[in-house]
Amino acid sequence: MQKSDLVKGTREKGQRRASRFAMCPGWRRRFGQYVCGGREFSVDYDAIIVGGGAAGLSAGTHLSRAGYRVLLLDKESFGGQIMNVEWIEDFPGSAVPVSGAVLGSGLVNEAEKCDVHMQLGEVVEIESYSGCKSVRCADGRGYTSSVVIVAGGLRPRKLGVPGEDRFQDKGMIHCTLCDAGLYDGQAVAVCGGGHAGVVEALYLANHASTVHIIEAQSGLSAPAPLQERAYANPGIEIRCGAEVVEIVGDRFVTGVQVQSAATGQRELLNVSGVLVRVGFDPATEYLEGVLSLDDRGGIVANDVSETNVPGIMAAGDIRSESPRKVAAAVSEGISAAMRAQRLLQMAAA
Repeated sequence: MQKSDLVKGTREKGQRRASRFAMCPGWRRRFGQYVCGGREFSVDYDAIIVGGGAAGLSAGTHLSRAGYRVLLLDKESFGGQIMNVEWIEDFPGSAVPVSGAVLGSGLVNEAEKCDVHMQLGEVVEIESYSGCKSVRCADGRGYTSSVVIVAGGLRPRKLGVPGEDRFQDKGMIHCTLCDAGLYDGQAVAVCGGGHAGVVEALYLANHASTVHIIEAQSGLSAPAPLQERAYANPGIEIRCGAEVVEIVGDRFVTGVQVQSAATGQRELLNVSGVLVRVGFDPATEYLEGVLSLDDRGGIVANDVSETNVPGIMAAGDIRSESPRKVAAAVSEGISAAMRAQRLLQMAAA
């Protein structure tokens, strides 16, 4: 370990511990403990998992069942994006659609039963030392572990138009299952005609008087069965070749300015709520310069989930070229956990 690393390592309690045993030439690692001169120094956890979605929960459950101490951190809640999805229609082994909230809650309950230690916390830094990994949260908490699995998933992309920031919590919809009831009998707009946009528009149509799906491309990109349901729903109006250029209102959202791609003509749609589903981006800004990322911000990992930094794995939608399916996230979470388990076993030998 370089001197600069040792200086940096004094910033957090866990990192101070790491630098103390790393300076000793005779240290060795055994099941999360570092032994030097007859004294033991323990890392906080065997594994830290960043992200409480399907991939992170599956990884945590696997490692905890194997007897390892696991900390799982998530910025907002546990269960991931699927908690906000009414139905998952392509989950393997199910002949009927699966409730996203039921599936997500099941993963959370399983992790709890396996004694995965789950805490809310926004991870803002991961550092790798010769003897351990250090994870720091935005509130100043710091933890150390032998391995880290990054499974932070995706966040919705913003439109980037006037009014979007101003009306946060004042008509901007983020969770359809949570907020749909607030718009009973009112008109709402869904920006984006992909899979997520159409699925959530169909749910909103159970409450809103009218759901306007606004898609910038010439047609919807959602799977054909979802498109058929949307076009057949009398409560949904679909506008393709148009985009929202402004969200307007007074204290709350009262409408959106929609511009035609063909003519440039603008029209005001009166709506009380706006849901933006124009794509998703990996939540990896804090990993720039730490892990190898592709041009979209996805983490580059090999076929056993390893990143370019030894002892740090990646799983789920946050990975480069991820298929972004729940089943794939579960599989990748288990794969990352199996690799982490192997690394822990090798270190203990």
